[in-house]
Amino acid sequence: MVQETRRWDDGKGESYAMRSKEDAQDYRYFPDPDLVPIRVSDEMLAQIRDRQPEFREEKMKRYREEFAIPDYDIEIITQSKHMADIFEAAVALGAEPKKVSNWLMGETLRLMKEKEVDAQDLRFSPEHLAKLIGLVDERAINSSVAKEVFEVMFEEDVDPEQYVEEKGLKTVNDEGALKKAVEAVIAANPQSVADYRGGKEKAIGFLVGQTMKAMKGKADPGAVNRLLKQLL
Repeated sequence: MVQETRRWDDGKGESYAMRSKEDAQDYRYFPDPDLVPIRVSDEMLAQIRDRQPEFREEKMKRYREEFAIPDYDIEIITQSKHMADIFEAAVALGAEPKKVSNWLMGETLRLMKEKEVDAQDLRFSPEHLAKLIGLVDERAINSSVAKEVFEVMFEEDVDPEQYVEEKGLKTVNDEGALKKAVEAVIAANPQSVADYRGGKEKAIGFLVGQTMKAMKGKADPGAVNRLLKQLL
């Protein structure tokens, strides 16, 4: 028998010689006398398995079971290991999973697109993201201020608590000051007041906006809304 490598031609339906082999040894693997045998123990295999990263499919399944966030969020977050690491670390620090996801899916993706930043190049730390979410939860700042702070975090990874304190961005919880601002807005906008009292519920949105403007964005919109309805 001629020892050779052959090729198949689909068009002709034939095989033909491509190269010849000198002897049978060319067709098999054989030990190299200069290489020592490697014996792989069960312990070595276990160590290797422990060092393997979590596959994306496994991570996605775990997120559904452990964090109960939407599949769409999971799909986006797990596209980048760095973003997934930020998500998990922020949650581990006590932030609610869906709130962390909302910041990553909303403001983070928006700024990434706007500033042409890839996920692996995100600079803000999970610790600072968790702190920012905590400030909103405690109503120390409102959502508008939180977005303003996050933009700075995105660029410089500032500590949100320190930044809010230095810039005087904390929500004003002085009921007297808030009531005074609301009363001034009511007095200055008789038409909107009349519209609201006439049944136009949307008119209160304008009054809330004017109050927030008067308070330089440092009031709780929910508290402003409640106080306006009470006074009207």
